[in-house]
Amino acid sequence: MAWWSRRRGRDPRLVDRWFGAQAEEDWLHERCRLAAACIEEGANVADLGCGLQVLREHLHASCTYTGYDLGDMHPDNVLLDLDGPFALPEEHDVAVLLGVLEFLADPQGALARVAEAVDAVVLSFVCVHEASQADLKRREEVGAKHHWTEENLMQVLSELGLMIEARHLVWERPGERHVVLRLTSGD
Repeated sequence: MAWWSRRRGRDPRLVDRWFGAQAEEDWLHERCRLAAACIEEGANVADLGCGLQVLREHLHASCTYTGYDLGDMHPDNVLLDLDGPFALPEEHDVAVLLGVLEFLADPQGALARVAEAVDAVVLSFVCVHEASQADLKRREEVGAKHHWTEENLMQVLSELGLMIEARHLVWERPGERHVVLRLTSGD
């Protein structure tokens, strides 16, 4: 793993997330299939926190895709840090944040800025439920900063004026539930 941070290395926090055991799990593709089902044909898609651009292969061929991330894990990634001041450099219809909000310092602020720039947001979040201290520690070890229940997540979305149009379950295990949501503004 050490070679990656030297060779590709914009952010060492990404090494285990994208090149560790998580990168090989089938649920990544299932999450992307569920997210793609929430995106209309012909949409201009901004994949924020795209990593290796796995979502791209699941989108309808008529979609336009731009992947944004902290690092250059894929040669087509546009570098963008959602924890800093940012604006999307081009217009998009849909913004996708799969497994991103848990890792941001200010997820509400980032989501608010993203939602203002697009017609719809598709996100996934691993919600905790009846999580043990061991569950929370494991989450923190991979960089998760937020351990919201699904109710907490719904409250955040409501406060931002975002309405849920679709909800899909990626997986559920003791202590956690991974959901994909399609959101639109209530305005």
